Amino acid sequence: MYNPKYFIQNQMWQYRSPKGPAIHTFVSSDGTAIGMFQGNRGARPELDFRVKILQLREDAKPFLLPHDEWVVDVLLKAQHYKNEIIQILDYYLDFYENCTPFASLEDRDNYSPTTVQRIEERFAGISVPGTISIGGLAIILELFCLCEKQNPGAHQFKLALQWTKECVLGERDFKNVLNLVIRHREY
Repeated sequence: MYNPKYFIQNQMWQYRSPKGPAIHTFVSSDGTAIGMFQGNRGARPELDFRVKILQLREDAKPFLLPHDEWVVDVLLKAQHYKNEIIQILDYYLDFYENCTPFASLEDRDNYSPTTVQRIEERFAGISVPGTISIGGLAIILELFCLCEKQNPGAHQFKLALQWTKECVLGERDFKNVLNLVIRHREY
């Protein structure tokens, strides 16, 4: 059961900045609720959004998903499913190049993820205890692609995808990836 204070009528809620329901609430196969909440940054702040996670526990509270958490999640999965994780990262690198940011509030408000079903079907066997379900990861990566594309010239998330792939391949030290996603340092 979700915390009833933050999950009301199948919607995630937040009680700070600003109080209200998520624009969208997606629930992954492991029960993790992933919410899109209004943001206020970038070239078009009215279209900006933040991604929050709510775990399936009565005492859980929504939290912003930092980039280091999805990277660590992917690296944990790669210990068991290296080739599949490389394929997923390639898929989202391609998705990133081809996706377009929301053109209007109506586009964003009517949004439905387009990659989840394909990823869940193709990579259904990926399951590592203590990590996000593969469908939850798909939702998160798709949302981060779209969010970054809202800001011309932004590239940190794309770089994090690429560097995580290089880390899985043994071409880049994981400390470089973590410095990128935690300290925003590109080296």
